Amino acid sequence: MNLPRKLKDMVVHGNGESFMGECKTFTRPTLEMEGEDHRGGGMIAPVKIFNGLAALEVEHVYGGEIPALNATFAEHAVDATQLRFTGAYQREGSGDYDRVEITVRGRTYGIDAGGDEVGGDTEVTYKTACVYYKQTRNGRVEFEIDIMNKVFIVNGVDRMAQERSILGLN
Repeated sequence: MNLPRKLKDMVVHGNGESFMGECKTFTRPTLEMEGEDHRGGGMIAPVKIFNGLAALEVEHVYGGEIPALNATFAEHAVDATQLRFTGAYQREGSGDYDRVEITVRGRTYGIDAGGDEVGGDTEVTYKTACVYYKQTRNGRVEFEIDIMNKVFIVNGVDRMAQERSILGLN
């Protein structure tokens, strides 16, 4: 029976520190190709010509400020922050679990601490611009994108391998 996989629990780590019990949501980067339409003679419609990937950004929300993440705000190095999300997704039809692990490297460029209210529920949103993204499911790499090293792997296929070889980057 096919039913959706549901996130049952998760943990986020930042630069080796556990944020267990603190992270409320972790929004993965939107994976999107940028491109432009091309319509040549004899074509009845345009085709999309890919120019590369759109910028990668992770948004993560906590039940309060995280001093370790505050300390990484506006770092000069583009990979100063490393985050690791581990999620347990249960297949509702069988009860089996998938382990999804996401690792990103980037830098914290946005902190929204919202409003402070005595006795109220606090929420702090962090935004991280990513130069590296890797998603595995049960140990198998689904996506690995390393912007600085021109690596773009989808389901085990490195879409940039031939181009790196031509450019002498391997």
